Amino acid sequence: MLRLKRNQSGLAMVEFAVSLPFFAALTIGGVEIANYTSVVMQLSQISLHTADNAARLGTATPNGSKSISEAQIKDVFEGAMREGARIALGGTHSYVDPATDVPTRRGNARIILSSFEEVVPFNATDPRYRIRWQRCGGGATFYTSNYGTKATTTSVTGIGPAGRQVSPPSGGSLMFVEVQYHFRPMIVNGFTLLTDHSISQIASTVVRDRRDLTGAPGGEGIYNLEGVEPATC
Repeated sequence: MLRLKRNQSGLAMVEFAVSLPFFAALTIGGVEIANYTSVVMQLSQISLHTADNAARLGTATPNGSKSISEAQIKDVFEGAMREGARIALGGTHSYVDPATDVPTRRGNARIILSSFEEVVPFNATDPRYRIRWQRCGGGATFYTSNYGTKATTTSVTGIGPAGRQVSPPSGGSLMFVEVQYHFRPMIVNGFTLLTDHSISQIASTVVRDRRDLTGAPGGEGIYNLEGVEPATC
């Protein structure tokens, strides 16, 4: 009995068994936090690149301005989806409708692109702006803009979060992008404090070249000579 009492041959195994759950929890938590940080950074970059690409697009016209088309806008969204392939920006996730209790699938993300321009005629003493047009990409149609639509944003002083609103320069326009994404943990949903929730990232870029804002039919300044289906919201 005394020899058995002094036997420590299994001590390391017991200590390992006791500490394993704690090490596993720390490892999983670290992986989830690293993944979450990576996703947020990628969404931020996608929003910046989308705004920048939208500000650059256009086809030169004889009068020196650039005209944009529905096909070019769709190309911008396609580029964003390809950039976000690693986080399945264009993919879907399972969802149970609480109204019907029927499982279904819905899109992971929605990209909302708005052209923010001056209200015409422009009053320099009381500058006002509007969303001239808005286009959307991605299958998460349940997401809507947090900063207004063409119908609701017709005379405002800026766009964006309170205290960080932006506006275009005189005579120009601004591309404002919202990327909304449904985040899901990698390993076990709810194991850490990270659970299913929405992530929203915004970015804006001033249109660098002089853009044809009035030439296209329909009052939005977007041409559609290719006859493609507009990426409306």
